[in-house]
Amino acid sequence: MKSRTGTLYTQKMAHLYGRATSLSCLSCSQPDSQIHMLSGCQNALIQNMATERHNIASRLIIRTLSKEDFGGNITFSDIGSKTRMAQQSLVLLVHVANRTLPEWLPNL
Repeated sequence: MKSRTGTLYTQKMAHLYGRATSLSCLSCSQPDSQIHMLSGCQNALIQNMATERHNIASRLIIRTLSKEDFGGNITFSDIGSKTRMAQQSLVLLVHVANRTLPEWLPNL
């Protein structure tokens, strides 16, 4: 929600309010911003958090779609491990493949 309202506390904001001496990200030393914090930081921990945030959102979409008539249309997803899905009580339908897209598939 804070990213939507522009109030996500970044190093850039801390510098603006006089609470930091640098505009750089504390994790990777690159210029900091909301976009950088949410998906651009190259720090491994931040990258893993961004990937997991994506996977959780995808799992929620799959769970919702599988309850309706549209569930039969889902044939391929890349939303994390079976362990993570089980933690959220999500069992994919038999015909749904959960794996990374093959390299030969065109990136549309």
